[in-house]
Amino acid sequence: MANTAAVKKLGSTFDFTHWQVEDGAVSLNGDWGMFWQEQLLPQDLPKQPSLMIDMPMTWDRSALTSPSLPGIGFATFTATLKNLPDDIRWGMTIPEQSTSFRLYVNNRIVAEGGIAGVSKDSSKPYSGNQLIELGLLPSNTQLIWNVSNFHNASGGPWQSLKVGPYSELRNKYTLQTFDQALVVVLSIITGLLLIIQHFIDKRDHASLVLSVFAFLVALRIGITDNQPLYQIAGALNWQLHIRCVYLTMLIPPLLLLLWQHYIFPMELSRRSIRYVSYIFILPILSIIVLPAEIFTQFLSVFQILVLGIIVLYSVSLLKVLFRRRPGGFYLVFGTSILIVTSFHDLAAYSQMLESTRAWLSYGVLVFLLSLAIHIVVLRAQQRQKVGDLSKQLLIANKKLEARVAQRTFELAEKANALEEANDKLQVLANIDGLTGVLNRRAFVEQLNMLSRVQSRIALLMIDVDHFKAVNDNFGHAIGDQVLIRLSKTLLTLKRENDRVGRFGGEEFVVLLQDISEEGLDSYCHRLIDAVRNIDFTDIAPLDGITIGMGTAMATLSAQNIDELIKQADEAMYFVKNNGRNGFKHYQNNNA
Repeated sequence: MANTAAVKKLGSTFDFTHWQVEDGAVSLNGDWGMFWQEQLLPQDLPKQPSLMIDMPMTWDRSALTSPSLPGIGFATFTATLKNLPDDIRWGMTIPEQSTSFRLYVNNRIVAEGGIAGVSKDSSKPYSGNQLIELGLLPSNTQLIWNVSNFHNASGGPWQSLKVGPYSELRNKYTLQTFDQALVVVLSIITGLLLIIQHFIDKRDHASLVLSVFAFLVALRIGITDNQPLYQIAGALNWQLHIRCVYLTMLIPPLLLLLWQHYIFPMELSRRSIRYVSYIFILPILSIIVLPAEIFTQFLSVFQILVLGIIVLYSVSLLKVLFRRRPGGFYLVFGTSILIVTSFHDLAAYSQMLESTRAWLSYGVLVFLLSLAIHIVVLRAQQRQKVGDLSKQLLIANKKLEARVAQRTFELAEKANALEEANDKLQVLANIDGLTGVLNRRAFVEQLNMLSRVQSRIALLMIDVDHFKAVNDNFGHAIGDQVLIRLSKTLLTLKRENDRVGRFGGEEFVVLLQDISEEGLDSYCHRLIDAVRNIDFTDIAPLDGITIGMGTAMATLSAQNIDELIKQADEAMYFVKNNGRNGFKHYQNNNA
């Protein structure tokens, strides 16, 4: 931190009489002499400045004149360093200014940022911090600072110059550059790993969104302050640079909000994401299309929008914490640190807060660490669930084997057919990955194998009413939960020798063995009532679902399997086209 207490301030003079090396670098904050609309050389400098400005401050935000000065213009600033120790090799850090400068120290140009001209055509903007070595300085040293701005809505020296021992400033500059480079590298690696995760599981949209967020964070940190990316690959054109800076301020919060929705959909709805996105379309387009001197006028508006996203995101995080979602605490902690550091840097950038160092790099590091912990916790819980399911499956298999062993001689042929079908199913592993019921191929294979028994069966084709509306209104994640809970209901109502399968999408099929017409009617009524009573209020504001069913009955044989499926399907579509929420037995005239 820069130490200003050891330096006495009198007007535009900084008195170093009581300053010691251990006091460290000094921020040159306070009054400077100012000559508005004048770009003076050292030999042309009057004895007394026409204005005094309290640095750091852009001239359009200071109360120098009434009315206030415009953001576009140029000026010369002066200050004197008095009673400097003559045995110190001095250095100076010059943070980015708006938008070009030339610095004289004792009649000698020591640093330039862009080209400080007196018009837009004669000026060239720049970006980034600078570290310069001044060497030994005389006891009394004069600073003359020409600053021009014709490319930004707000102009002038909005960040403090800092003077001190060169070795100290060099070490701090190197450390800050290393911090930024480290975060850039970690963000890029994180983004690449998340993209790989998305390619492994294309349904994992959260990984894709977070990878784009990581790349944008890497870009922003890499092109601001000490600009480690520019040091490696060269600087962008200033107009493109300032657009990247503003876009990477607006877009990452949106992506973070979208990622939060994918991870915790109950705490942040898709509708909220949609409305926020609509609000951000115009600001993003203005940054892309308009020149910098126009869209930079809306910096405060952009910051308010980002603040709104942070508030919305914070509310959803509190819900995650309150509802004790898995891994939520670590994510809340890391995101809170990221939000605090973002607030700090936004406040410093808009001159609401005096700060000598950006915090965002450290916030991103903590956030990445919390994200890693969150993923580890989720993976551990998933492994635990897989272990529990394996134990349950093992117990279920043992029970099934015990029941098969207790079959009587009269049912031996049927038991052998069932056992063969179960063994075939286990070998093929044809279980629907979402619902845990048989997939289409396995179900048809079961029909072929059971056809040897020549038993009286009923085949039910089931379709979820208005399922597309569920997906459109609540998202595919909620739609998947609807299918999972419906399949659990079907499995609960099935008997030992019955089969449940999923033919695709929201279509399910049930095989009932050894059942009468009265028993089929009773089963259909019980199933429709059970489906209506499925509770979804813990995952979405969904009152419930209904189904349409078509049934066909026959003595099962290898020759009539396709015909039975077709008959049940036709009956189901009759229900679907005539009010839904019911069932229909197939008849030859289908009346």
